Amino acid sequence: MILIADSGSTKCSWAICDNKGEIIDRCSTIGFNPYFISSAKVLKHLESCELQEIKERISEVYFYGAGCSSEKMNAIIEKPFKKFFSRANVHIHHDLDAACFSMYEGEPAITGILGTGSNSCFFDGEKIYENAPSLGFMLGDEASGNNFGKKLLCLYFNNVLDEDLKQKYEEEFETDIANINSNVYNNSRANVYLAKFFPFVSDNKDHSQMHSLIMKTLDEFFRLHICCFEDYKKVKINFIGSVAFFLQEEIKKTAEKHNCTIGHIVKNPIDKLIEYHFKNR
Repeated sequence: MILIADSGSTKCSWAICDNKGEIIDRCSTIGFNPYFISSAKVLKHLESCELQEIKERISEVYFYGAGCSSEKMNAIIEKPFKKFFSRANVHIHHDLDAACFSMYEGEPAITGILGTGSNSCFFDGEKIYENAPSLGFMLGDEASGNNFGKKLLCLYFNNVLDEDLKQKYEEEFETDIANINSNVYNNSRANVYLAKFFPFVSDNKDHSQMHSLIMKTLDEFFRLHICCFEDYKKVKINFIGSVAFFLQEEIKKTAEKHNCTIGHIVKNPIDKLIEYHFKNR
């Protein structure tokens, strides 16, 4: 059997396939981003998930993950995977690869990732081009879940969140700044913690303050990560990720502003990734 996995920082989607690419089963685990998890913790999570029951029957593992952008980072994931899937050949790839492959329809395109983190790239069918490396949740990740979370927290704790939104926030979330800081600065998965605040932004996107926040943030993402590509007005722009999925209309409006053409917006690309993978193996 063959395992194909698409992993963000929050969640990893696994598809268990036969040798012809037919899906036998699916499961999910936490996301394995090597910037935020150690090899020991990866192995611990694998040993406690349902993959434990079938690991000896797996012959190939294709893992596409956020943060897997260098040999050093890939090794953090590869080492425990090879130990856990001891009878399998293990292949570790960047999540940008999965994004491009899953959205490719025979023509060059730009693909943006808007999930817990964010990124973008151009794929011409043979090679993936990045304008710049991802700067992560501390310096970059514009328009990502964690980026929206940071902006919401700043509005609330700086006392500039509109009163009706403030009341809603206080009904749902932590209001003690000491606890917030502890969860951010003493947490190996701080980006995932911050992304938990995104649903508040999305659920209240019709409110003028949240609508303004969303549109300004998406405009920043387009200016930095879409308009940087020379042919951004000539090719389709696809998006994957939960943030993109819940902000589809706002993304389309932002694209119109920048004279861009939106292709597909997909929450989870694993089905299209499997199709591409077996078609082009």
